[in-house]
Amino acid sequence: MKKRHTIGLGIALATAAATMTIPAAGAGAASGPSTSTIADVLLSDSAKDDASGFDRNWRDYDIVTQAVLLFPDLVTAASNPAADLTVLAPNDQAFRLLAQELFKQRYHSEADVLGALATLGLPTVKAVLTYHIVGAALSPATVLASDDAQVATLGGGTFGVDVINKRKAFVQFVDGDPNARNAFLNKINVGGGELANGYIHGIDRVLRPIDL
Repeated sequence: MKKRHTIGLGIALATAAATMTIPAAGAGAASGPSTSTIADVLLSDSAKDDASGFDRNWRDYDIVTQAVLLFPDLVTAASNPAADLTVLAPNDQAFRLLAQELFKQRYHSEADVLGALATLGLPTVKAVLTYHIVGAALSPATVLASDDAQVATLGGGTFGVDVINKRKAFVQFVDGDPNARNAFLNKINVGGGELANGYIHGIDRVLRPIDL
């Protein structure tokens, strides 16, 4: 993912407005969180990217990273080590599936997918992105202890958590579109564990805040 220069990364994020109905996490690991932030992790996968920050690997997170970079306030939030956040990050294939479902055509590059989704308008793109951000640091233990929880997002909507099999970390997230396939957890701790400002967990579909 291409690292771009951004302004004002030191501005604090106001997360107090986000509320949760998720149960408290269990005891954490003995070691503290990484000094890397969510932004550091998302921007770190750049070795094989082109000048626009894309590659041919549909299993990483180039599209969500480049989408977040469109919004300085979201970059600020992801870069702020004092924040407590969790990002449910759809992989690139998740965004390709969304674009194909919405526009009824196939896409062969990550740049084309983001370009197509951008035609929905930047306010819509931002609403979708903030629907994937929770104003609390949700560890894997917290997520797996959250069956039937309703989670409030920074975008103002909520999604449900359905823990189908705790031992296998088989978790479904029930979004605001009753007609679309729900997202499933497919990677815990993108970045290797607790980050300075929370967690990233990978999912296989884009969460939809409304019925599309």
